Amino acid sequence: MRRTLVITAVVMMIQTAFASDPSEKGVPTSPLSIYSGGLGLGAMRAINDSLKNQTKNSTFLKVSFINSVYLMENMSLFIDVDWLAPGLNFGTDFGFDIYATNTQFRPFIGAGLGVRYFDKEKVRFGDKFGPSGTVHAGVVFDVTEQLQMRFRMPYQITANETFDQTVGFDIGFLFSDKFRKVKKLNY
Repeated sequence: MRRTLVITAVVMMIQTAFASDPSEKGVPTSPLSIYSGGLGLGAMRAINDSLKNQTKNSTFLKVSFINSVYLMENMSLFIDVDWLAPGLNFGTDFGFDIYATNTQFRPFIGAGLGVRYFDKEKVRFGDKFGPSGTVHAGVVFDVTEQLQMRFRMPYQITANETFDQTVGFDIGFLFSDKFRKVKKLNY
C-alpha cells in the first residue's frame, strides 16, 4: 500500500511538472508603447508636365513629420505631413503599412489617402488643391530600441485638374518610447 501511494505521488508530480507550459507561449502580445514619431527627408520627382514647370530640374526637396501607430503584429497606421520645396507645397497622407517580417529588418508595402496643395502661379484654386493617394514600398531598420530608420519609395497622385504625380525616395528617423519592445499579454 505504501509503495502504491509513493508511486502515485511521484507520477502526479511528474505529470504536474510537464502538464502546463509556464512560458505562456501562444498568448497574443502587443507593445506597451504603440506610437513612434520623427522626421523624414527626401526628394520627389514630378512626372506630369504641369508640375515639372514648378522647379528647374523637376525635383522637389521633401521634408516630413512622420508618425507610426502599431495596430497588429504585421500592420501599422502611418500619418505623414509633408512640405515640398521650392514653394509652399503641402500635403498629408494617412494609411496602412504591411510588414513582411517582425525582425530588425522589416520590408513593407503601404497605401494611403490624403490631400495635397501645390503652390502654382496663375491657375485656379482647384488646380492647386485636391485629394491624393499614395502607394509605397520600403524597409524599416531597428537601429536601437528607441530609434528606427525608414527607407521608402513613394508614388503619389493628386486628383486636381492636372492630376499631378510624383515619385521619389525618402529616409525617415522614427523615435519611440523605451517600452516599444516591452510586450504586454492580451488575454
